[in-house]
Amino acid sequence: MAVDKKRKAATKANINSRLTHFLQSSLWQICLLIALCDLGHALFFVVNATISLLTKFNIYSTLAVLGTVFWVLVVVLLIVGLTMRRPLLVKIWLIFSIIGFIVDIGFSIWGIVSSVTVDVDHLKEFSIIFVGVFIESICIYLVYRYYLGMDPCQLVDEPEKGKKRTTKKHRDEKACKDSQKRSKAHEKKTVKKKPEKKKPTKK
Repeated sequence: MAVDKKRKAATKANINSRLTHFLQSSLWQICLLIALCDLGHALFFVVNATISLLTKFNIYSTLAVLGTVFWVLVVVLLIVGLTMRRPLLVKIWLIFSIIGFIVDIGFSIWGIVSSVTVDVDHLKEFSIIFVGVFIESICIYLVYRYYLGMDPCQLVDEPEKGKKRTTKKHRDEKACKDSQKRSKAHEKKTVKKKPEKKKPTKK
């Protein structure tokens, strides 16, 4: 029995380590796939909102078009931030997505509370909404994980051993030093030497 428990524990640890390694090595590709899916989602709503605006022009359809266009622009910023390693652009998408996530939860709760009857159709609709909210939360978490790794020199509070105090340390000291070395080497290559001014010759 003890041997079986140890084997099960070792198997679980091996699976967890493989999953962690896969996420760490493929996190950029996963985030880029999330961005492309979000872009397709946003473009789909842009098309629907534009059709609604053309068929029936009013203030609500106009706001819907403007909102979906803004959504597309934010997703484009995310794609640029992922490909060009710009943490600020990824942060903008995270803030926008978290606000949308909270709004989705609010509308879901309001729909459940305001529903007069609960039948099979309503249950299916609510189930689809909550599955979408769950997938959205996973996507936000994965992009957030990648965002944290984009700036290894970010200062974080780390508790001292045996003390209640915390000290400010870089998120990843080794990666921070490597990135600083690369940036210095890049600056040395890009900085051009200023041409020396020729002294005027006396006649």
